[in-house]
Amino acid sequence: MVVASRSPETIRSGTGLSPLKPLAMSEKVERRIDDIEKSIGDSRIYRGLVMKNGLTALLISDPDTDKSAASLSVAVGSLSEPKDLPGLAHFCEHMLFLGTKKYPTENEFTQFLTQNGGSYNAYTANDHTNYYFSTKTESLKPALDRFAQFFLEPLFTTSATEREIGAVNSEHEKNVADDFWRLAQLEKNAADPNHSYNQFGTGTKETLWDIPKSKNVSVRDQLLEFHSKWYSSHLMYLTILGKEDLNTLEELAVSLFGDIKRKDVERPYWNDPIYKEEQLATKTVVVPVKDIRVLSVNFLIPDQSKYYRSMPSRYLSALFGHEGPTSILTVLKKRGWSSKLSAGNKFEARGIELFDIDVDLTEKGVDHVDDIVKLIFQYVNMLRREGPQEWFHDENSNISAMQFQFKDKGSPLDYVYRLSSHMITFELEHVLTAEYLIREWKPDLIVELLSYFRPDNMRVTVVSKIFQNETDTVDKYYGTPYSIKKIPTETLNEWKKDDLCEDLKMPSKNEFVATDFNLVPIDKNEPGHPHIIHDSFLLRCWFKTDTEFRFPKAFVSIDFFSHIVMTDPFHCNIMSLFVRLFNEDFSEYTWDATRASLNLVIQPSSYGFKMQLSGFNHKLHILLKKTIDKLLTFKINPQRFEILKEEKIRDLKNIDMEQPYHSAMRYNSVVLSEDAWTPNELLAAIDDVKIENIEEFIEKFLSQMFMESLVYGNIDKPKALELIQILEKPFLGRDGFRRLLPRQMVRSREVRLEDRESALFETTSDHHSSSCVYIHLQCGVQSTLKNMIVGLFNEIIKESCFNTLRTQEQLGYIVFSSSSRSHGILNLRIIVQSDRTPMYVDSRIENYINTIEQLLMNMPEEEFNKYKDALAVKLLEKPKGLMKQAAVYQVEIDTQDYNFNRAQIEVEALKLIAKDDIIKFYNDQISQSGPERHKLAVHVRSTLKNTTAEEVDNSLMANNTILIKDITDFKKKHQLYQLPNSFMPVGHTKSKL
Repeated sequence: MVVASRSPETIRSGTGLSPLKPLAMSEKVERRIDDIEKSIGDSRIYRGLVMKNGLTALLISDPDTDKSAASLSVAVGSLSEPKDLPGLAHFCEHMLFLGTKKYPTENEFTQFLTQNGGSYNAYTANDHTNYYFSTKTESLKPALDRFAQFFLEPLFTTSATEREIGAVNSEHEKNVADDFWRLAQLEKNAADPNHSYNQFGTGTKETLWDIPKSKNVSVRDQLLEFHSKWYSSHLMYLTILGKEDLNTLEELAVSLFGDIKRKDVERPYWNDPIYKEEQLATKTVVVPVKDIRVLSVNFLIPDQSKYYRSMPSRYLSALFGHEGPTSILTVLKKRGWSSKLSAGNKFEARGIELFDIDVDLTEKGVDHVDDIVKLIFQYVNMLRREGPQEWFHDENSNISAMQFQFKDKGSPLDYVYRLSSHMITFELEHVLTAEYLIREWKPDLIVELLSYFRPDNMRVTVVSKIFQNETDTVDKYYGTPYSIKKIPTETLNEWKKDDLCEDLKMPSKNEFVATDFNLVPIDKNEPGHPHIIHDSFLLRCWFKTDTEFRFPKAFVSIDFFSHIVMTDPFHCNIMSLFVRLFNEDFSEYTWDATRASLNLVIQPSSYGFKMQLSGFNHKLHILLKKTIDKLLTFKINPQRFEILKEEKIRDLKNIDMEQPYHSAMRYNSVVLSEDAWTPNELLAAIDDVKIENIEEFIEKFLSQMFMESLVYGNIDKPKALELIQILEKPFLGRDGFRRLLPRQMVRSREVRLEDRESALFETTSDHHSSSCVYIHLQCGVQSTLKNMIVGLFNEIIKESCFNTLRTQEQLGYIVFSSSSRSHGILNLRIIVQSDRTPMYVDSRIENYINTIEQLLMNMPEEEFNKYKDALAVKLLEKPKGLMKQAAVYQVEIDTQDYNFNRAQIEVEALKLIAKDDIIKFYNDQISQSGPERHKLAVHVRSTLKNTTAEEVDNSLMANNTILIKDITDFKKKHQLYQLPNSFMPVGHTKSKL
């Protein structure tokens, strides 16, 4: 297939695709829209509806889908809640999941989805609230019926209201030490005090319970009033995706949502600017939690959504965020002031929009903030003098058109929730294309938008630890120290000068934009999964031509492996720094490729580094050759080495400030992995790293390594062999190259806990008020049947685990169970982040585990089979695009399992599992009295709260718990699990045993 390289091919959804005769116009339907524009490669069929009650719906018929999904966006969010009840809109979102008149049981909806292979979520934004779910295709109608009740007759019961306050408060507590949330709140604090934008949207126990209660205000009554006022049908935008034809979907939508009441309320729109003259031309200094240094320059601009046909903001985003040789970032790097820059418009709410330029600062850069802002204005001056360039607009338009034309299908869940929010802004006819297609060249709109880039129309924010003694205000919700002052007139005048920097210019034309979209022919004799086409002592290559998605795209991965990386923290740091230095130096070249949807990602790994190239295949070989050439000739810039080393040190220190549950997961891995290093161990070893260490190490690494590669997509075998030559030949020609011995290619293993052993590792968190408990139960070496037993067990308990520990006991906001594999070992884990003491939470988790026996014993066979079906639905859900499929193949290669038909094979094993098998698994490995139970508990205790010891039922705590005081000593006293056999044995993948 050949597609024009300029304007995309689009068709109207109703044109010649559906033989269905539309339904007679229902008394509940005002208007149908059948000419929804879509890509020519999109096989889904669309219909828009506007119902008599004002609700707008988008129906998507996809006979090939293996999941159904729906989303409803209400065009009201936190900016519409009462000023004296911060967080009410968000609280309302939480409460809709906790029972309706028709389905009063609190977890009815979520339990139904769990038993039908589905998932759900919701979020509250400034100007809208979005609810969404997925389910197996056969269950769409009953799922929609339960979902519709959210907007018809929610209960807001008194008991649930009082309990769910805890979840909202816990959600806020999770964010208190997160700089992202803290800075977002300061942006609101800086707004006009009389504007709705100047508010706090999450809510806390204090704002939603304590203060209202002291004023005799019933929060439940306020919730009912808020829902009654704002949850109006004409403010609702519904998307439904299913296997059914459009007429059937329409009947579903109209019958279930057509009776939602229309209220006498207008859709909110904020015409007044959030910042007035007194809030502009200001400089805010902020003390962060993490050791970060950021400069943000924010320009107040008009709402750009009405200009979606020409997208002037995207034109400017592409220029300010460019990373090529004549960009702002490149000049900043040369001056030693920055290593990262991002730019773009930020839509906050209808009528409220900003254009942000964010610069990560070096130590030196913090002292040159005014000079950096000056440089930004010199770039603005250059753009004004050059004027809008039609060739650059055309290039952007061309790239966006290609991205739309060859867009992956995407998961039904993600698709519906994005579309339902887009429907608030864009006309139904263009709701699929609006964020992609740049249809019009409007240079006057670019000039007009650029006119808002002025010193008197901006705010400057500088974030750094150096301002510890320079702040005069503390945010009342997050405790962030900050200060806001007017920028001196002389500084503003300097920025207003119409001068230029000779290093700043328009970017060159992008040579990576694909123009060849031909598809390679399919070889009918090729296996249906990746297979080896090259296997030498240096490189093994797995290959498969894409036969399903048929897009002109490809995916190439290379895992560079050597045994020398994990020997100690020093060498781990060397590899990490090398990858940082290489990526930054090479970014000037690769930026154009990235813009043209040809991506290069290089990341350090446990055994070396991984390289992935993905996107349009036309010029992928050029990027690969240039990358390998650069890899073999790369020279380290001393200035950039010092900057990036200091950045790496800060990153290691900042790990201590991550979320407690992230810390718990990290330490769980360190305790159980044969080769893993703590952040402190890495930190202690990094000072000694010098440029010559990196150069010597990389020389040795590239002379004694092994590569394992995957080539997949719109590539035939001869082209794949060409890519192999590009990869292999330069290394074979190196002097002194030595092949790895089989024993040097063995992957690391996992520590094996003893039968009935209960180990406890304790650590602290000095920055978060919440603690965390991570319960890790080892379940043995993976096998097809055992994988399904552990997976099915988790499928059965996960909703009851969440309902018990979060909804009923309100232990915290972050509560979940999951099953997974690491080093080929199966495990079940339960994680709870809570403001309660770790010992208390641990005891409540054990108490819940004790209840599972009765849950299983009392479970009817019909319900048990529902869980089996739900798991099968999830396993058999097909990847929704070439890159998603590549990721599935890549996991099999990374783990050296090579089970490329895993889903089908495991589902066949799943069919054989009986309820007695799950009960036996519980009794043997999960129950406290289980003879084969292996428990590791990681407790991350907050030091910010002086929590007194809570009452703990000691009978729930294991009697033989071992406190891990020294990780190395603990590992010495334990055996290691064997590595599992590969499903498809190749090469040297045996264990050390």
